[in-house]
Amino acid sequence: MFQTGKLSKTEYIRLGTIFWAVVFTAAEAPFTFAFKTDLQNWQLWSDLIISSIFTYDLVDHIKRHRREKKSSMVSSNRWVYWFQITIDAFVCIPFDIIFWMWGLGPAAADIFKIFRMLRLIRIIKIVTILDKLAVVPKWIKFQFSLVSIIIMIHILACFWIYLNPWDGSVDRTTYYIQSFYWTVTTLTTVGYGDITPSTNVARVYTMFVMLGGVGFYGLVIGNISRIFAENARYKEQTREKFSELSAFMKHYHIPDRLQQSVFNYYNHLYSKHLSDNDQKIISELPISLRQDLQVYMNMKLIRNLPVFKQCSQACLKAIATALELKHFGPGETIIKIGEVGDEMYVIGHGVVDIILKDGNVVAQLHEGQFFGENALLTETTRNANVRASTYCDLYKLSKNDFLEIIETYPELLTSMEVTTNRRATDRK
Repeated sequence: MFQTGKLSKTEYIRLGTIFWAVVFTAAEAPFTFAFKTDLQNWQLWSDLIISSIFTYDLVDHIKRHRREKKSSMVSSNRWVYWFQITIDAFVCIPFDIIFWMWGLGPAAADIFKIFRMLRLIRIIKIVTILDKLAVVPKWIKFQFSLVSIIIMIHILACFWIYLNPWDGSVDRTTYYIQSFYWTVTTLTTVGYGDITPSTNVARVYTMFVMLGGVGFYGLVIGNISRIFAENARYKEQTREKFSELSAFMKHYHIPDRLQQSVFNYYNHLYSKHLSDNDQKIISELPISLRQDLQVYMNMKLIRNLPVFKQCSQACLKAIATALELKHFGPGETIIKIGEVGDEMYVIGHGVVDIILKDGNVVAQLHEGQFFGENALLTETTRNANVRASTYCDLYKLSKNDFLEIIETYPELLTSMEVTTNRRATDRK
């Protein structure tokens, strides 16, 4: 039902709602089954809410399947589909409410609680969907793994309680914690032996938990290690890149100043969580898609600049579309004093010097800062030289593009005037 790739926020919320509904059932049903508690009002309400969530999801699932079938997007086996629908429909049944309405006895109550446990089948469906996705946020993976492990231990602990009934010698909370503790020590093969089975059935159960613990322990360690490995992969790639660069510089006897410039550039990339092959990543896409992605990459650069902070999302997109990337090396003049200006620049990377007529450097501007904005507002000549101090990536906004943008988005003109006046006041 879901295509591989990346889910939308709405679909993540939907899956998350189903997941936590299943988790609630997996936590509540085994506990009440093990301790044989009486049915409470809050359980009736929760059963109604969870059944409603599953029913809504089932109806939506059927509608999606019909739409996709009409558009020939799916070709699933008919019997498999109806088997899935039957199982999904069964777990929608509000068993607690039925038990309460019919006034059945304790034996029926246990059976109905076991039926509710079948809602755990929905976890398999969620896992199947997530496995098909190329991109799943790390926090979702970690949350899913951690909660699934806790629920599994909880279910095993509750079944231990069922086989070794609570006798009231300690309070119920303490007895549950002791059972949970026994499950953890057994699964992890620690087995202190301070809690031991007293019946043959309990001993057999313990053996199965021990055997399962070997695989369980490996599964937990493997999942956690994979999550952290994925998180560290980018850092490891960064280290390898710097190691290769260092060997390259040494082999070709690159001057220290040029080496520092190269390393500074890569530091800039990695500190911004970018990749040195951004353009390669999107190079296989159609030109129209590449252009749209480049616009949003530019928007990230200008979004927090004071001169653009008051602009709407649509205005920012128009500005980002108009920006033109320019490269300058150390010592290159970007703006000459006395010339008529018709563009402003935003610094994507590097450092530029602001130099007066007498040759004094009065300021240095860094990444994220901008200069030359007066040329967009008035017909004026440049009153200072601007020279690249390092290798620079600058984004140019021309006056023609600026005038076109402010016709549609006058807030840009207002924001620009406010920023320019503030700068003039600060200089005084």
